[in-house]
Amino acid sequence: MPNRPQIVPASQVDSEMAPDFSSVRYRMLAQGDSWFSINGLNLFRTSSLLPHLDFGHSAIIVNCADPGDTLAHMVEWRRDPWFASYLCGPRERPWDAMLLSAGGNDLIDALGVPPTDAHGTPHSPGDRLMLTKSEREQPGKTYVSEDGWALFAQHLRAQYAALDAMRAASKTNRNMPIITHTYDYPMPRNVGAGLHFGPWLYPALLAYEVPPDDWKTLAKEFIDRLFDLASGLGLQNFHIIRTLGILTPTDADPRISSPDWLNEIHPTSSGYGQIAGRFCAEVAARNILA
Repeated sequence: MPNRPQIVPASQVDSEMAPDFSSVRYRMLAQGDSWFSINGLNLFRTSSLLPHLDFGHSAIIVNCADPGDTLAHMVEWRRDPWFASYLCGPRERPWDAMLLSAGGNDLIDALGVPPTDAHGTPHSPGDRLMLTKSEREQPGKTYVSEDGWALFAQHLRAQYAALDAMRAASKTNRNMPIITHTYDYPMPRNVGAGLHFGPWLYPALLAYEVPPDDWKTLAKEFIDRLFDLASGLGLQNFHIIRTLGILTPTDADPRISSPDWLNEIHPTSSGYGQIAGRFCAEVAARNILA
């Protein structure tokens, strides 16, 4: 019989709707983006990764995730007081693990820097992740601005270090495992979540005049770079569960629906279920949870 977790909004923990933490095997703190919160505005189709998790025992997951959140926002006390308070602040309590969904929105924000500003002044290659069409014509150049990627990677490593410092500042959670997924390969296409939310990658590729035949390959390169960055952090008790290549890639044509992808960057409930299966199996195989 499945052991689906009880998902509790962070705001309920100290309220009259507080869960009974003593009744479950695992108590987890979740922080992240739309993969842990909401992936669309159609409430009949929306889903996230958390409800599909099954760690083999009863669990409560206190969810601090917020759609659109970047890692920089997650580690900023004033932007997310619930998370900081429950991890290492006045409401601190012991957790068996932290579940993390991070880096995707940071990447999307960085990819969204256009070739020029509102006045037509070119942005420096160090301020963006892609090269313009004329820059790509130079020998040895590809689509990626290596100067921009280096600065982005430096920024993201600093945010992970800040998260690690928050854990180290805790009285009871210094040795708590942090477990994170690595998303899956999206297909850039003109399919958002509704009400002007998204698409996320598609506009950037149009702005940089990337030929459609290269969209899938370029998106894969950026996701692989994000995976390599996280894998090279070297943080103690920081566990990266590789979730790449699980879902069937969708078509670039927005008129073609997919059983695995709800929109450009978010899986369907079925897609999340597939990723959750790999995620939990790997957590068990590595014996990450006590």
